[in-house]
Amino acid sequence: MKRKIFIAGLTAFILFFPNLAIMAVQDAQDESLQKTARELYSLIMCPICSGQTIGQSNTETSAQMRDLVLKKLRQGETKEEVLQYFASRYGERILAEPTKGGFNRMLWLLPFVIVVVAVAVISFLMRRWSKRPSVEDEPRFDENQPSEYLTRLEKELKEFGDGL
Repeated sequence: MKRKIFIAGLTAFILFFPNLAIMAVQDAQDESLQKTARELYSLIMCPICSGQTIGQSNTETSAQMRDLVLKKLRQGETKEEVLQYFASRYGERILAEPTKGGFNRMLWLLPFVIVVVAVAVISFLMRRWSKRPSVEDEPRFDENQPSEYLTRLEKELKEFGDGL
């Protein structure tokens, strides 16, 4: 008896709500689509606003661009294809993060190269400056033997004293 009631209830449920399983799958797909769209919103700059992405901007142009991103994702395009579309239409300046190829690769790597070269130059100079002359190279001073400077100093002091 309970089994017949369960089967009848399940049949009625399926007849009255046939799209429930499809709607659950569509909601999961739509949530994934929305997540991808939000990621793209943060990767595309607003062409009108200075320094804002289309996800941050409230302009009509940004709203239209957000709608276009959703439309393209629903058509089955990937993130890269959507970004390529906007880059081809507005130029590479529309991308919040520039591509890492060609001339941009050099711009990405140049700071690291500069740091490595600077460290090498500084270490070379520090080694060179920290070298002390060997003890044999230093002239020895003998207090018993007057040097030419001491002789000249005494002569000039004597001449200075005589001039007063």
